[in-house]
Amino acid sequence: MTRGATGARLEDFPVQVPVSVQWADIDMYGHANNAVYYQWFDTAINRWLYDGGDIDPMTAPAVGVVGESACTFEAEIVFGHEVVVGLAVRALGRSSITYVLGAFDLTSGRRAAVGHWVHVYVVRGGPPTDVPAPIARMAATARADLEPIMLRKL
Repeated sequence: MTRGATGARLEDFPVQVPVSVQWADIDMYGHANNAVYYQWFDTAINRWLYDGGDIDPMTAPAVGVVGESACTFEAEIVFGHEVVVGLAVRALGRSSITYVLGAFDLTSGRRAAVGHWVHVYVVRGGPPTDVPAPIARMAATARADLEPIMLRKL
């Protein structure tokens, strides 16, 4: 059964990566700035790949670049709270990986945001290429049947 990302709970994500709320993440209103959620998503994906992919992103011949991203914000996060990013692979293509992500505020017990992220693999400085085999193997272990978020017109 496909579960929409809008109803996803932390336990629905096969990968969970803690992220740190830094003082510099907080805006003049006292909560994490919207752009910080994207940084957390990027950090969670790259931390997971770096830790388990046996690939050095600084020297790898193929790199994942962000072809698309989106985020729906649901609740504020403030300094001092504990945050975990849930990560699931929705689709694994020849040259791309589509992730569904959720930012969960463990301190308040709320989901703060859901998003999706598409990495397209390219030869460093060149055209698209196959997802590197070690990363494709990792992606296969993080599959979950969560639908990507749909952007809403307001």
